[in-house]
Amino acid sequence: MSDIKYTSDGKKVLVVGKLNAEQTIVQEIFVSAGQEIPSGENFVVKSLHDAPAESWKEKNLRELEARYERSRKELESSIEQQARRLTTIKDKAKHHADALFKFVENSDAGQLDLLKKVVSGQITHVFISGYSPEIFEWEEGDKAYDVDTYHGRMRVEGIKLLSVYGHSDGNLTYRLHTYRDGSGGSDQVFPVCSYAEALTLAQTECDTQATAYLADKRGSFSLSSWQKIKGIVIPAAVIEKCDAEADAQRVRRIDNLKKELADLEAKAPSKAKTTA
Repeated sequence: MSDIKYTSDGKKVLVVGKLNAEQTIVQEIFVSAGQEIPSGENFVVKSLHDAPAESWKEKNLRELEARYERSRKELESSIEQQARRLTTIKDKAKHHADALFKFVENSDAGQLDLLKKVVSGQITHVFISGYSPEIFEWEEGDKAYDVDTYHGRMRVEGIKLLSVYGHSDGNLTYRLHTYRDGSGGSDQVFPVCSYAEALTLAQTECDTQATAYLADKRGSFSLSSWQKIKGIVIPAAVIEKCDAEADAQRVRRIDNLKKELADLEAKAPSKAKTTA
């Protein structure tokens, strides 16, 4: 079928020949057993097209259906997104409410009393636990303030952010942030109303870390940091172990430096070569 055309009413035809300048003899093509074959009587048409003709109504209807399909998909996607968002909001609200109820049920009077003291400004000292333990006065020291020390200046920018984190078990966790806007990380802190209270907390933490360190369940012990805390009692065994590890580290460093020096001397040019 070398010359296939389409009539204005959508028929696929084989061009048989020209009848005259305006009319063409064609034969309609049918499909039989999956094969397209010309069949039936020849007939004459005035207009032929290289592709199936489409009426304005059909074209408009097709475009309307396409727009409807796009709008339908967009609307369904928007509904699904809103449904997921609503589900997320409900889940968050439920967890928020559950946490509040559990906190009220489980929190003891001591937790709430400490919260009142923090809010009312009765806190005098703060104990920082972790790898760099420390006790400092809340109002007197610089630890609680964001201080600009650029080029040796000392300018207080503001007080640092002290955040309170509530847990469903009723406990409250206090964290002191690096900067007053809450950025730069944070340390867990324990606000108290006297140095004695802070020292008691520090001693408990020190004993716990010491026990784990001596049992090889903790890789290191911040001896220098703990020794800066006035009144803290560090077990002698911990000090001996820290000193032994420090001595071993110094020996390893000396050996590494000797080896490095020997390597440098071996690579250095001899006097004879230098003279030549």
